[in-house]
Amino acid sequence: MRQTANLLSLLLMAVAIFGACSKEQKQNTPSSSLDESSIAVNLVPVLEIEHSLPIVSSGLIATETESRLSFKVGGVIKNVFVKEGQSVIKGQLLASLDLTEIDAQVSQAKNSLDKTKRDLERGQRLFRDSAATLEQIQNLQTATQVAEESFRIASFNRLYSTIHATNSGKVIRKFLNEGELATPGTPVLVVNSSAQNEWIVKIGLPDVDWVRVKLGDDAKIFVDAYPNVTLDAEVQTVNEGADALSGLYQAEVKVSPGKYKLASGLFARVEILPTTKVKLKGIPVEALVEGSGKNAYVFVVGSSKTAVNKIPVQVAYLNGTQAFISSGLENVQEVITSGSAFLTENSVITINQK
Repeated sequence: MRQTANLLSLLLMAVAIFGACSKEQKQNTPSSSLDESSIAVNLVPVLEIEHSLPIVSSGLIATETESRLSFKVGGVIKNVFVKEGQSVIKGQLLASLDLTEIDAQVSQAKNSLDKTKRDLERGQRLFRDSAATLEQIQNLQTATQVAEESFRIASFNRLYSTIHATNSGKVIRKFLNEGELATPGTPVLVVNSSAQNEWIVKIGLPDVDWVRVKLGDDAKIFVDAYPNVTLDAEVQTVNEGADALSGLYQAEVKVSPGKYKLASGLFARVEILPTTKVKLKGIPVEALVEGSGKNAYVFVVGSSKTAVNKIPVQVAYLNGTQAFISSGLENVQEVITSGSAFLTENSVITINQK
């Protein structure tokens, strides 16, 4: 009987212990379930820095002095003495017209001038003999002056019926050949000053970038012909007026090619580093979600520390692994990075402790 009582007592104690364990397991079940459904995230601080926002544009490489040479008068081209790519020196004869018609015009103007001079001399003798009036002498003087100006015009046109190099450099374009008819002012040759190694890139700037650019700002040039090579440059010209067609402000960036060979017409990407700095927020790129153009979103921890808020931000630009934000993070101290790709606005989070 006594053994039975002891056995019953042990059985009751076991039941009590099992019940306590079962109760404790039930109390812990909600917490365990919460931990399994939550998403572990990391937080990073939002940095506030003053940064020079780069200005990116593009253009074609050209020389600082590029001359589009043409004839002053029209005519048939008799000789073109150079080819594309050929080096020339300043003053070198490059092309000439057939001078048959032009020389005839000069001769005609000279004969007309000689005749008016003879008429004026005869008229002056008659005037001294009172056989001619003062009005007649004045008319002869005027005719002589007109003939002199006509002769000067014909001689000037004769002088510019040939093309000479205005600078030492290379012929980069030849538009017309021998035997073709050249109209006045039509470009025949384009000569650059590459012999002086003065290369520039002409770019167009919108008004928001134009106000930030100053003369002397540093720039970087990237040319497809030289991958992984960065050429130093400097802003040397910024126009004060916008182009009527594009609405952009033209600027010139002077390139320092160093040991690299350049040529007119090479496509170049220009990155200007303005001296004017702006305040931006810096966060890791991985904190951005649902990016579209300059617009994106980031997740931040809610007031309950287990919920999240999704807020829109305006991205100024990306630089490697860093994203610079122009607006949207004014009152935010930390953003979520690791795990942000799996979050929704209804997600429950667990913050990883460092």
